[in-house]
Amino acid sequence: MDAFFVFTIALVFLVIVILAAGVKVVPQGYQWTVERFGRYTRTLQPGLTLIVPFIDTIGRKLSVMESVLDVPSQNVISRDNVAVTADGVVFFRIDNAAQAAYQIDNLKAAIVNLTTTNLRSVLGSMELDHMLSNRE
Repeated sequence: MDAFFVFTIALVFLVIVILAAGVKVVPQGYQWTVERFGRYTRTLQPGLTLIVPFIDTIGRKLSVMESVLDVPSQNVISRDNVAVTADGVVFFRIDNAAQAAYQIDNLKAAIVNLTTTNLRSVLGSMELDHMLSNRE
């Protein structure tokens, strides 16, 4: 074999590897964030997408499907000074993948804390009879 043939085969192989590194398939129900040199640049939607190989990287892979979180039991004092234990379940869906990935450190903990705060606020302003008649 001559040197030109070996060089051509190596070059074709290198081009195929570079192109394969730039093709990404985002599954249905997910959004991926793209970072260029560590900085957010865009969000990839489901389907076949292209990124710049070795410069762009996938930052976070977020599910945009509806998710469920369990809210732990909370002791709440009602408006008529009765101690009540309440728990719950939260259903949520991510609408903006970039904000969910980069503007909050722990999304699930923040949702649980916000839900706990709202649960205590709402139940604390209700009387026990009203709580028991409006259980949902």
